[in-house]
Amino acid sequence: MSELDAGQNREALRRGWCPGAWRPMPSGDGWILRIRVPMGRLSRRQAEGLAALMQAQRLDVIELTQRSHLQWRGVQPAQHTALLSGLRALGLLDGDAMQEARRNVLVQPCWQPGDATHRVARGLLKRLRQPDAPRLPAKFGFAVDLGKRPYLRAASADVRIEPLQDGWVLVRPDGSPHGMAVPLKRAAEEAMALAAWFAEHAHGPGAPRRMAAWMAQRRRPASETLSPAPINADSQALEPWWATLPPGMAWVAAPFGRLSAAAWARLAQLAPLRLTPWRAVLLERHALAPPDEAWITDATDPRLRVAACVGAPGCVQASGGTLPLAGLLAAYLPNEGWLHVSGCAKGCAHPYPAPTVRVRPDGWDWIGWGRADAAADAHWGALAPLIDAVRRSAGRHVGHGQAEGWLVR
Repeated sequence: MSELDAGQNREALRRGWCPGAWRPMPSGDGWILRIRVPMGRLSRRQAEGLAALMQAQRLDVIELTQRSHLQWRGVQPAQHTALLSGLRALGLLDGDAMQEARRNVLVQPCWQPGDATHRVARGLLKRLRQPDAPRLPAKFGFAVDLGKRPYLRAASADVRIEPLQDGWVLVRPDGSPHGMAVPLKRAAEEAMALAAWFAEHAHGPGAPRRMAAWMAQRRRPASETLSPAPINADSQALEPWWATLPPGMAWVAAPFGRLSAAAWARLAQLAPLRLTPWRAVLLERHALAPPDEAWITDATDPRLRVAACVGAPGCVQASGGTLPLAGLLAAYLPNEGWLHVSGCAKGCAHPYPAPTVRVRPDGWDWIGWGRADAAADAHWGALAPLIDAVRRSAGRHVGHGQAEGWLVR
């Protein structure tokens, strides 16, 4: 095992990086260790194995991320070797940190063995394991979204693979409404070619690290004699994802993306699990998920419409607690209303405009519509005016591409 430098300075804590299992990231309460589950699917043996590992190492909470990963907070350096060994035994650990960093492939979670999503994702993963695979920024990722219609457009990705018709798919750079129409069998190849183009051109000081930022500079691949295949506007309709699940697939949402170790152990006993970018899991071979006070199964629960980061003390940048506040304010959220509770101006839980509460040492900033780094419309040191603002926050709809972190697509 390669030890992290015990002398991480505060600047490293401030800036952070994209953590993994091999290279966890320091935070306020220890390390954040992220598990990149292959194809976003856990067998019962793997899910139960994670529960046993949490119990053995006394890890209290598991988190579901917006990239269909799992993560543990509060990991101590002395636990790292045992956790790596346990993940390796469960088939949830890459050979090294470089392989792990490359494997950023988000899949439409309702895939079935042998279908288009499964075949293309496996082809991508195979190519990303090759020694000559392009060196990409740590957060650069692919979305393989080949269901009946795209599910993942609000999820973070740089190269998107989406359905067209008659065995053809669209491979497009994030941030562009156009891409290359290719036969399904060439989708992984063309996606890797687009990633290689980005790796070749987007380097050097000040170069964008994400495809959408590169596209915003009106950059285009040199080979873009592309057939301009426009995105079908009908498929962008904002629709609850749980309304479109196939038969035999139930859902369980984690309040604010967090489940206790005990709750995860109960969940792991139910069925093989599919991870989603909506901070929820799907249960295979279940029509309905059993109720449990630790998770959400009611689509009307207002917590589904609240995004909140971990806050203090888990994050050194947070000015105060967020999760208790988010739970309290959810009860006052109007029907169809949305809310973002952020511990600082970074807005990690929801990097898009929304009605936002930003925690400050002396109270709370209220941003009627904006990101967490926007200027405050008001500031209060008492809860009563904040609750009143939340009650009156309905009427602004969170549109497509802004719902990441909430349980819509």
